[in-house]
Amino acid sequence: MNEPPRDTGEPGNMDDVSAERVTIPTTSPFVLTDYGRSKAGTSMAAELYTPTAFQPPFPAVVVSEGLGGVKSSRERRYGRFLAQHGFLTLVIDSFKTRGFENAAHPIRAINVTESMMLADAFAALTWLAARPDVDRRRIYNIGFSYGGMISILTAYEQIRRLFAPTDDAFAAHVSYYGPTVPRLEDYRTTGAPLAILNGELDRNFHPKRLDLIAGDLSHGGSAVENHVFPDTYHQWDSDDLVRRFDRFNIRDLGTWIDPGHAIFDERSGRKITNFTTRLMMIARSVSLKGFHLLRDEDVMRRTDEILLRTLTARAGAPETTVAAQ
Repeated sequence: MNEPPRDTGEPGNMDDVSAERVTIPTTSPFVLTDYGRSKAGTSMAAELYTPTAFQPPFPAVVVSEGLGGVKSSRERRYGRFLAQHGFLTLVIDSFKTRGFENAAHPIRAINVTESMMLADAFAALTWLAARPDVDRRRIYNIGFSYGGMISILTAYEQIRRLFAPTDDAFAAHVSYYGPTVPRLEDYRTTGAPLAILNGELDRNFHPKRLDLIAGDLSHGGSAVENHVFPDTYHQWDSDDLVRRFDRFNIRDLGTWIDPGHAIFDERSGRKITNFTTRLMMIARSVSLKGFHLLRDEDVMRRTDEILLRTLTARAGAPETTVAAQ
């Protein structure tokens, strides 16, 4: 097994990829209904990976980070990998943007909400679509763990319509081991295809709820590939060469989003409106049962193939394929 790259905290450079830090205007709505109420902006931290062996206009990818933050072995690895295949790739750092890059995972989850991360993803879409070196019809969203959940949410038309000031939409979505927290009452999608990737041994998502979410997306108008890999743990592209245990488990956390963008805790039925109600929801549903993480390079090779195939696909007839590979 090859030694994974160490997390140096720097984007790094390669002969056929240039990397730079950039800042992009964004906002910080705590919940969806906060979006647009305040004109106060935030400067989003991001890393831009540009292919130097290809000619513009480039297809582009927005990478939504996991709860563990931007890592060289994960988000930066995919930034370089995708740039080597001709994609201008933007890795966004929602936690660093709001001063939580060094906080523990539960602190990050409480303070940096899905609404903030969605604002960041669509701010990145808007920024990329305005660049003359980007093909605005081919901008994609992928995400890891917490960011995997975001990459699914960006496929819903209700969410796109809220955050995108233009008609721009992501052309495809890939979710890596994302938790199965939110469902939408209005499950219509933008029509873009999705690939949802999970490990059979991952205890941080709920398999039955995953099938419901995949069904929502399919019935909403997207072609969905729902892959579950046998004998595979969470974060198979991590730098964990020995199985590692993480106690923060959100398998039983579930929210419901209504057509007016209100978010409800499915367990209590209470509306999530602020820090206190979010904290109470997480405290009621999060457990210390934990889950395991382990690198698997064979699964990485397979998911790399799925990633590249999905990012070159076009939206087609809705269908859901459950694949245990």
